[in-house]
Formats: sequence, C-alpha cells, structure tokens
Amino acid sequence: MIGYVVRRLLLAVSLVWGVSFGAFVAFGLSFDPTYQFNLCPTPECAVRRAQIVAAFHLHDPILLRYWSWFSGLFSHGFGKSPAAFYPGGIEGDAIGPELWHAAGISAQLLCVSLVLVVVASVFVGVVSARFAGSPLDWLVRLLAYLAWSTPTFLVGVLLVRWLGPTQWFWIGRVGPGVTGWLRWIALPSISLALGLVGLYSRYIRSTMLVSLRQPYADVARGKGLSERRVVLGHALRNSLVPFVSVLALDLAAVVGASMATDYVFGMGGLADYFLHSIGGADPFVLTAILVVIAGVVASLMFLADLVVGWLDPRARAGVTL
Repeated sequence: MIGYVVRRLLLAVSLVWGVSFGAFVAFGLSFDPTYQFNLCPTPECAVRRAQIVAAFHLHDPILLRYWSWFSGLFSHGFGKSPAAFYPGGIEGDAIGPELWHAAGISAQLLCVSLVLVVVASVFVGVVSARFAGSPLDWLVRLLAYLAWSTPTFLVGVLLVRWLGPTQWFWIGRVGPGVTGWLRWIALPSISLALGLVGLYSRYIRSTMLVSLRQPYADVARGKGLSERRVVLGHALRNSLVPFVSVLALDLAAVVGASMATDYVFGMGGLADYFLHSIGGADPFVLTAILVVIAGVVASLMFLADLVVGWLDPRARAGVTL
C-alpha cells in the first residue's frame, strides 16, 4: 500500500510541475504585461515600464525567468503581479491573497457539487439497476439522458432566470450564517452536478447490471441473503471501482465546468479572476491560477486513486494499473 501511495503522490507532483512549466512558458511568450505603457508616450509611463521589465526580468530568456520564478515559489509564494506598478497599484500587493480567496470560492463549489454527484449518481444508478426494465427505470434513464445533453452553462442560466428572482437563493453573494451560505451555494452546485449525475448514474447502472449477474451474486442469493443486501453489500462495492476511476479521469473537465458555473452565477471565484488577468495580459497571475487548478485536480485524482486502492486490492498490487 505504501508503494502505491508513493507512486500516486509522485504522479500528482509531476503533473503540477509540468503544468507550471508549460503555463509559465506559454503565457510568458504570449503576453506582455507592459503593453499598456507601450501606448503611453509620457516619461512616467516609460519609467513604470522599465520598472516592470527590471522587476520581473522580462529581458531574460524564458527558461531563466521560469527558474527564477520557480526557485522563489516556496519562499515568496506566487510573488507580485505587474499590476502593482500600474497607476493606483500598490507595489507590496501579492498575488496570493486574492488568488486564495478566489480559489476558496471555487473549492466550495467543487466540493459540494462532487458530493451531490457521488450521492445522486449512486442512488439513481442503484435504483435504475434494481428495477431494470420497469417504467421507473425508463423514466430515470430518460431524465439522465436529458440532464447530460444539456450544457452546464445553459442549466445555470435557466436556473438564474427561473429561480433567481424567487428570493429563496442568493445569486452572486453569500448570505449571513449557514442558511445564507446554503442559499448561495445551492443553485450553482445543482447546476454543475445535474448533467454529471446524468452521465455517471449510467455508469453505475451498467456496472450494477453486470455485477448482479456475476456468480458471487448468485452465491449470496443462494445463502439466503435478501436482494437488498446483495445489491448494496456485494454488487455496489464492485460497481464503485469503475465509477471512481472514470470520475477521476474526468476531474479536469469537472473543474472546467465549475469555472463556467462560477462565471454564470458571478460567484467571484477563479473564473472571474482568470478573465480579469487575461484582460491585463498578466502571465504571472495566469500561471498561478493554472498551477492552483492543477493542484486541485491532482489532489482529487490522488484521493480517487486511494479510494480505488481501498475498494480494489488489485490496484494496490499494480495488477490493474
């Protein structure tokens, strides 16, 4: 088990490092954070531009700039943004506080949505498989197909237009207390989870139908166990392994969908911060955002791998890797 955990941890760290290198090089070569001063002929603009170039070593080769940024990452965090040198900017302002605030909002949306996805997908998939071929199964499958075929951003827009004016939900701002937080997070989480439940409940149903026909299920029935215990105690555990594996592979897409949901509901998370940074052509903030997103995806994939290893001992032994 220790070797399995170490391998997965090294894979997660390698993923984050690779994203940091690719993002820094791509954004560093594509964006000029001094472009606003290139159009300004005054001496003050020239001075500010020279300050940005000197402070961020913009004349150095891109690999040298990356090494300078990466070597200071663990001591100075993500550092400062060139926007600190703009008129009205504060040179002491760091990227970290605003970035972590936005990341915290996106993390709340993602965590609540994933809980809804897992619980609802398992429930819908088990019910559909348990009553396969029944009118209930057909209805559940129809709703699942409908939910999966509707884009996440469209679901969000419709929920904002239909339920936003009802005063039951807080759109774009957090209400006071736990109740206010639930009223703020409910619609975005449902919007993000709805289509995913439509997709993953199909995986649960398909794998459950296969598991319920396996010899071990027949043996359990032969021992006198109720169908409920066969479904929940035997078939469901084996069906969760491919479900968790597929969900882990799709985590990057889920995080991307959460960005769209964040933007539609105006939550002030990483989506707004990312778009604002693109408008400012800020390669350092953009890199920091992608590194944080990669860290979130890698962490969730690591946890999913641990769950798979717990559910399936063959994964820990490297049989199915």
